[in-house]
Amino acid sequence: MFLKLYNYFVRVLVLFLLICIPYSLVTNPELIEDEVDFYFFVIAYVIILLFYVVWNYIYNYLRRKRG
Repeated sequence: MFLKLYNYFVRVLVLFLLICIPYSLVTNPELIEDEVDFYFFVIAYVIILLFYVVWNYIYNYLRRKRG
């Protein structure tokens, strides 16, 4: 049960971040002052996506191991 709740928590957090980053950039374009800031946001977005993919793999592995 804890694993399932933790999985929902991780999914909500990742979804929030994946929606929040583009929304904040669209509503507040002053956040990107130069090229480095743009690369930071792109790299952060990719890292969050990779974290989500790895977490899904770990979650499925643990779920199969328990069952």
